Parts: sequence; structure tokens; C-alpha cells
Amino acid sequence: MNIDIAISTCPNDTFIFGAMLNGQIHVDHKFKPYLDDVQVLNRMALKNSADIIKVSYGVIPDILDNYSILKSGGALGFGCGPLVVAKEDRPVKELERVAIPGVNTSAFRFFKMFFGDKFHFIQMRFDMVMPAILSGEVDAGVVIHEGRFVYEKMGLVKLCDLGEIYENKFKSPVPLGAIVISKSIISEAELINFRIRKSIEFAEANYEKVLPYIQEHAMEMDDEVICQHIELYVNEFSKDVTPAIPALCSFLNTDDSVFV
Repeated sequence: MNIDIAISTCPNDTFIFGAMLNGQIHVDHKFKPYLDDVQVLNRMALKNSADIIKVSYGVIPDILDNYSILKSGGALGFGCGPLVVAKEDRPVKELERVAIPGVNTSAFRFFKMFFGDKFHFIQMRFDMVMPAILSGEVDAGVVIHEGRFVYEKMGLVKLCDLGEIYENKFKSPVPLGAIVISKSIISEAELINFRIRKSIEFAEANYEKVLPYIQEHAMEMDDEVICQHIELYVNEFSKDVTPAIPALCSFLNTDDSVFV
């Protein structure tokens, strides 16, 4: 069976899926991969444009007619949520112009959940948020991915940790990204979950073999930041999200039947 699979260029995704997409482990399907920024992937999912696709948890309520959530391959964890950063320390409620990495991202959903929507939001690609803050284009921004590791080096300060607020509210790991599967191939879900776990296991045991693929797609990250990124975003929930499903159902306002 031929399957279209769309993942992000982030190191956690290329680490998880690298062996599976590059023939380093046995697979049962012929995968046609596409890699791009997660907000592009969110828009693809809204158009039902791929069989398997990485999406932000923030967009999931809008795509459940066509997709279910795989239990493997996603990005959840503690201490890994999006941050609100700026050039100077100030209360979030005093901000006016706020850069966001996409209206469908989990990060934006968290921000609105905790601080409301009475701001002037400016949507841009995630790696342009911090430069926009530094240039004065915006007062602050919501940073995701490697932004957590480099904002201080860029001279920015943290106004709040949206992930920490989420953890305190839901007593559960922060839901950042999920791998969803089209209901048209739902019968393949169990097998694909199994292969994703095998791909993770291969990468964990053979990091040097998957690293070139990760480096090829990373957004100008050095090896230390790549390693930090993987260590934070790839964890036991990447292999099996089951322990977090009750809290995720509360966050998504749905029941556990959406997980396969």
C-alpha cells in the first residue's frame, strides 16, 4: 500500500521517522514523505491532504471528521511547552502586538486559553518570531521548538511558560504535536503504530545513522541544540500516548475513541 506521510522538519520528527522513511528498518507500506513547517501541515490536514500527517494538537478538533490520532509518534512532555518571550520583562496582559507561529498551533491555543484574545496577533513562521521581537516589529512572541534553547542567547527574556501553566492546570504532559491518520486507512493504524515504535528504537540505538537525515532538515541548528531538542521532545509519550489520553480528551473536549 502506498501512503502519503507529512511530517515537520523538526529534529524530533526526523529522529522518530527517519529510519522508517529511509529503509533503515523493515516497513509494511511504501511511504511517500513530505516535510514542512507544522503550520503548513496543519493547513494540509484541514484540507484532508495526506494519509498520515503531523499536526498541532490545537488543530485536532477541526479535523476529526477525517482523521484519528495515532498513539505513537507525537510530541508531548513535561517542561517542553511554548514560551512567551520579549526584549524586556513585562506582564503579558500589557502586550499589544504578539507574534504567533500559526493560528492552528497548540501554542496559540494555549495562549488564548490562559490570556484571552484581546491582542493584535501577527502570524509568522516559527523561526521568524524571535527576529521580529528583536527588530521591534512585535512586543513579544510565542516561541516553540528550539526557541526554548536559544532565546536567552539572542538577548530575550521569558515572560511566561505556557507549558508550565498547562501542566499545573491539567496535571498532564503538554500536548504539542500529534500524528493523525486518515480514517480511509484506519485499518492500518495498529501496524503503523508498531513501525513508528520500531523506528524510534532504531534511532535510539543508532543515533549516528539517523543524524544525517536530521541535520539535512534542521533549521540551521548546531548538533548540541539538535540533541537537546530530541531529548526534550522524544520520550515515552512518543512511543505510546495512552497514559495521557484522559487529560488529552479533557483538553480536546472529546472521548478516547479518537485515539487509535
